[in-house]
Amino acid sequence: MSGERTLYRKVQVVLDYAKEGKHRDKSTLVERILDRQPSNFAYYWRDRRTDEVKRGYSKVSIDKAIQTCIDLKLVSGEEVNLTKKGVSAADPGRFPTVVGKSASARLEEKGIPHSSIVKAIVSILHADPPRIPTIEELWAKLGERGDGVDATEFRQMVTLLGQCEILRMTQKRVFLPA
Repeated sequence: MSGERTLYRKVQVVLDYAKEGKHRDKSTLVERILDRQPSNFAYYWRDRRTDEVKRGYSKVSIDKAIQTCIDLKLVSGEEVNLTKKGVSAADPGRFPTVVGKSASARLEEKGIPHSSIVKAIVSILHADPPRIPTIEELWAKLGERGDGVDATEFRQMVTLLGQCEILRMTQKRVFLPA
């Protein structure tokens, strides 16, 4: 299971709030999530004067999670309502399948199809000496093919593919698909 502050879980939270259907635009959805203070968007720091642990909520993180949902076509861009894919993804049983396919489709839109990721993994596994690739190695091999995708978005989409079990992953290594 993915950690509570991973993009995977943040997308789930955004979909839960977006399905309320009461939001006029992205900023009202950000404010709604911020008001509810889900721990997925919390950050912590220690106050040096009092030595207390303080907690805040990141508006930027909420906004980025909503934008990811828009990029994955789970939420419409204008009124931040769930799309047909988003309605399917809001069902916990279908969430990993729908989000995984959406992440794969997003990479394909950007010029990096799933098959090229698999080929890159295989080529790194067959290198001399063989090794298990990292996302950074995959980016180095595939990044120049991408049309408008940057390393951060590539990392996020491949991580979502791993969390949705379309690719097998550990914290640092990427394996072949299931």
